[in-house]
Amino acid sequence: MSRHRRPPSRAVRVTAVVAGLVVLAGAGVAVAQVVRKPPAPAPAPALAQPPAAPVQQPPPPPSPAPSIATPLPAPARASVPTGAAGAAARTTTHRSADQLAAALGAPPGPQVDARPARTAAPADRFAFLVGITRYPAPTHPTVAGAQDARAIAAALRRAGWRPGNIRVVTDEQATGRAVLDGVAWLAAKSRAGRTFSFFHYSGHVRQLGGGTEALWPVDRSFVYDKDLARALQGVKGRLWVDIAGCEAASFAPGLPGPQVLFTGSSNVDEKSYEYAPWHSSVWSGLLFDVGTARREADADRDRRVTMGEALRFATYYAQAITLNQKPYGRQTPQSAGDPVRGWTLADPPA
Repeated sequence: MSRHRRPPSRAVRVTAVVAGLVVLAGAGVAVAQVVRKPPAPAPAPALAQPPAAPVQQPPPPPSPAPSIATPLPAPARASVPTGAAGAAARTTTHRSADQLAAALGAPPGPQVDARPARTAAPADRFAFLVGITRYPAPTHPTVAGAQDARAIAAALRRAGWRPGNIRVVTDEQATGRAVLDGVAWLAAKSRAGRTFSFFHYSGHVRQLGGGTEALWPVDRSFVYDKDLARALQGVKGRLWVDIAGCEAASFAPGLPGPQVLFTGSSNVDEKSYEYAPWHSSVWSGLLFDVGTARREADADRDRRVTMGEALRFATYYAQAITLNQKPYGRQTPQSAGDPVRGWTLADPPA
């Protein structure tokens, strides 16, 4: 499925639509990747935020209030079909730019991102991308898990990555065994001081209690956070791990380091959202499409979107467009690890 695209705009309104427990599509930001209301999470340390997004924990959801301006395509207005959770309660909210700045600080501006000492050649870049939209009943489908993975693969190819070095598993292919086999493939291809490896997951996350989370493969062969970390620790050289799912930062322990960048769409106690008109998750749409492909994240206007710029942009605006979501509140993307972020998808570090 091709990604829906709209012309970028620097001053348009974003309409946030609050829906029921499970929303399959919607106009505006729709709750997704939510199967049941989570238990209260155990306290966990917050990961380091990109400088432009200083807010670490979401406040109680604000009451409906008027308006917001962001550099995002204006969402279409339409009805919000819901799943078994019952009728949707829709609340349209707008916030002024001043109100947004009061809640989140100023939007990200130009910053200096350190460039890597050396870059990985196209032959030495490897990606394993997992995305699940079609879950078998009784698990609710996501809006755009598989579309996230396919869109990211296309972005990598446009940036000069070799198609044979990009593995994508979606929907019925994305079993628990396939996820672990794909990570093992990354590890086998990796070389210290030479390769750049990328793992992305977009789909449901299951909370198992006691601070344990798991990726939710299509066959329910759950991949526990500690098992995923152990497998990814076998990847040598530079590594980027990106999770687009609820409680995404729960997968960080044991991963971030001087050569490992971890990014997640939400904090350990937060849900993540999807945006149906983009056919993507909010996080992946902002990071790879709006921020990078359309260069909305190019704060210094040099026509080169660094990873640092893209992360600051996506972190800020993911919070902005989910700020008033109910009942779960906004998502606060997290990043930690490798501080060298002056690279692009076309010249990642080795």
